[in-house]
Amino acid sequence: MNESFRGGVAVSGLTPGDTSLTIQAGTVSKTIPVRVLPPIKNMWLKIPNGTQHGVTFTVAADGGIHVKGTSTSSIGRADQGSTDNTPLPAGQYTLSTANLPDGIILFVTVITGGKTEYKVLDNQVHNLAVTFTVSENSTYQCKVGVDNGGPVDATLYPMLETGSEAHAYKPYA
Repeated sequence: MNESFRGGVAVSGLTPGDTSLTIQAGTVSKTIPVRVLPPIKNMWLKIPNGTQHGVTFTVAADGGIHVKGTSTSSIGRADQGSTDNTPLPAGQYTLSTANLPDGIILFVTVITGGKTEYKVLDNQVHNLAVTFTVSENSTYQCKVGVDNGGPVDATLYPMLETGSEAHAYKPYA
């Protein structure tokens, strides 16, 4: 008689790391290596609502950022973002979004020992995800920018997470 297993297996209560799972049926057992991943957390920092150089930035209850207007900035772009320098441990990170209309950029400012680097998502270079490595403990800020030129009216869902894989959006704290 053949029986097939249908459904799934859920494992809870394990801490992230490598472990194994042993399955036994009668006298036959099989040990399967398993890697338990930490929960996916969106590390994007909430930006304040406000208007900068003709562009209004509004954060919705689900964390989406509505961007509307036409930038009139003298430097070529209107930016809105977090202003606190939040600690960022050394490691690998991925910044992503599901959509990025023309004229809008998302970026993370990483400050390490007085040196500032910008990790940018920009539709002009056709990327919706960028992975970067922070070699030592740093601080960071998250920002949305709108280039001067045409009007924009869009809602973005930025995701900043550890690792090299971009996952679906999860609201940030």
